[in-house]
Amino acid sequence: VLRGAVGRSLGPGGSTMELGCGHGLPGCLILRENIRKMFKQDKKVNGTANSDDNSVVIFTDFNDFVLHHATIPNAQLNVCGLRGEDGVAMDEFRTAKALVERSIFAGGDWMGISHKLSSGNCPLPVALHQNQEEGNRLDLILASETTYTPESCQDTAFLMLRHLKIDDGAGLVATKRFYFGVGGGTDLFKAACETLSMSDQGPYSGLRLCVRTVQSYDTGNANIRDLLFVTLHQKVDGKR
Repeated sequence: VLRGAVGRSLGPGGSTMELGCGHGLPGCLILRENIRKMFKQDKKVNGTANSDDNSVVIFTDFNDFVLHHATIPNAQLNVCGLRGEDGVAMDEFRTAKALVERSIFAGGDWMGISHKLSSGNCPLPVALHQNQEEGNRLDLILASETTYTPESCQDTAFLMLRHLKIDDGAGLVATKRFYFGVGGGTDLFKAACETLSMSDQGPYSGLRLCVRTVQSYDTGNANIRDLLFVTLHQKVDGKR
């Protein structure tokens, strides 16, 4: 599932969201590769971009000033000066245009971000709206340090429930095992996903989140860090 989700995020109409992005390095990597692929495909065809096939990377952070002073400048630096496989620099005007077309920068809490997606205030590419049911669902959701309190665990879990593609989407959550003094961490995030999945009321009662730890990092002298893999599925015959 993860390999397929990453592959789709790098293809036409692919969709990625990075929560708590900071400098947005993972999102910038996906954005760079999307633009590089666009130029390669255009060169094979007729030298013009097909905007209907645009992929998108949504960079989100709780603080607007982080987006303005860190994320956006970093995205510009990562796209500026891109070169093709032949080593020739890509046209700067077209790379700048692709950056604008293929990236969204949104500030605020995760519930606010979810509302913006659901209400259409985050203008996604046409290809993402071809299937109305999945119009606001994404191939890949990346999150880092977004589970530091019980409330943030619940919000991150709900965003995964509301916006991951069913069966095909993948979420990756990088978190500390414990956040001392504020709650949160691996166990509370898993518990939040389980609680949402147990609900038998509301528009998402037929869905369940599955979470597993794919990697743990324990240096022996610092807080243990976990990488969690999240998928979303339909409940079978009402079973959770």
